[in-house]
Amino acid sequence: MKKTVWPEIRLTRTPVAPTLRQQIEQQIRRAIYDGTLSPGARLPSSRLLAALLAVSRGTVVDAYEALLEAGLVLTELGTGVYVAYVAPRVPNFVNLKRAAVAAHYPARITFFEDPDGSSLYLNVLP
Repeated sequence: MKKTVWPEIRLTRTPVAPTLRQQIEQQIRRAIYDGTLSPGARLPSSRLLAALLAVSRGTVVDAYEALLEAGLVLTELGTGVYVAYVAPRVPNFVNLKRAAVAAHYPARITFFEDPDGSSLYLNVLP
């Protein structure tokens, strides 16, 4: 049996804060991406986490389902929710040209696609 990992979750209960479900989801997502929750780590049951955070079980279930849809967690019937393997984040180069211009970077950036359709860029110095 795998050890349950307790992600640190702090909820803000103000009218302008994101919903409780969104806060739980975002904080677990951040813990997965920064490596605090490693692949294979077992998350607390929805009942237990709901009791600890003083929220409804449905709120935690909805957060876990959103993480499942994003491919960040896996479920095993009757055994719990586990952190899935998450590939390292790849930088988004879509706005690279705009960012380079805004930073006054002295270069020309040319975008093109390789034969399989992957976006590539070429940094051309003046």
